[in-house]
Amino acid sequence: MKGLAISFRDIEHSDAIEHQIREKAAKLTSTYDDITGIRAVVALPHNHSYKGRIAHVSLEIGLPGEVVAITHDHHDNSDHENMYVALRDAFDKANRKIRKIHERRVDRTRRPATLTAQSA
Repeated sequence: MKGLAISFRDIEHSDAIEHQIREKAAKLTSTYDDITGIRAVVALPHNHSYKGRIAHVSLEIGLPGEVVAITHDHHDNSDHENMYVALRDAFDKANRKIRKIHERRVDRTRRPATLTAQSA
């Protein structure tokens, strides 16, 4: 696994949550080879206006030349009382964003070859 940093805020360290993050990060890095590092922050802050505690998962994923930031602050999503659902949603969003960037980069590298072939 390329550079993975996991932080817990307002919550005790959990081996199960860390294992889940490592699995999802490994899957993401195996799909996209150009990922240089991942930083995950898991928090369970006190929400005084809400009876339950909503999990917050933030990801920073390093790519050559840019960093993809995923912040999941769903104060009104009661599904995120479950930390595993919050993790799943954050990594799904990261996968979609990285796929768009990857497709844009691949398209950019293919486009000049197509233009030169047409002009010949």
